[in-house]
Amino acid sequence: MADLAPETCSCSALRQASRHITRLYDDALAPVGLGLNQYSILSKLSRLGPKNLQHLADLLVMDRSTLGHLLRPLERRDLPTVGVAEQDRRHRVITLTVQGVALTKQARRLWAKAERRFEHAFGADDALALLMMLRRVTSLELAMRNRPGTPAG
Repeated sequence: MADLAPETCSCSALRQASRHITRLYDDALAPVGLGLNQYSILSKLSRLGPKNLQHLADLLVMDRSTLGHLLRPLERRDLPTVGVAEQDRRHRVITLTVQGVALTKQARRLWAKAERRFEHAFGADDALALLMMLRRVTSLELAMRNRPGTPAG
């Protein structure tokens, strides 16, 4: 892959890099039957506790429908539950089950091996710098044009 020409579009470059590295983590998590996106959901719930659907989607930087799509197979495996919020019955709250906690702990070890493999291949300092840079990218306030209800700033 080193012979690939650099992308001229930041979005394409980020998406290609994301797909490339996602394969590493998906392969690592395959023994527990999770993909990286599913692991990310369970891991976030494990670290932060129950979250309402919209808040969890925001934390994962994805829309509610994508989160819902990713949650369904996890629910079938009885890893999270989706319940009604006590404070506002219109909201759904996602909570890890006992099985979800156990599988997340098992998956975390596999994820950590993939993380170490990436850091070894990319370099620990570069991996840390990349994390910091990507955090900046995801926190940018970018104008969203051509979306209903969004001003064309």
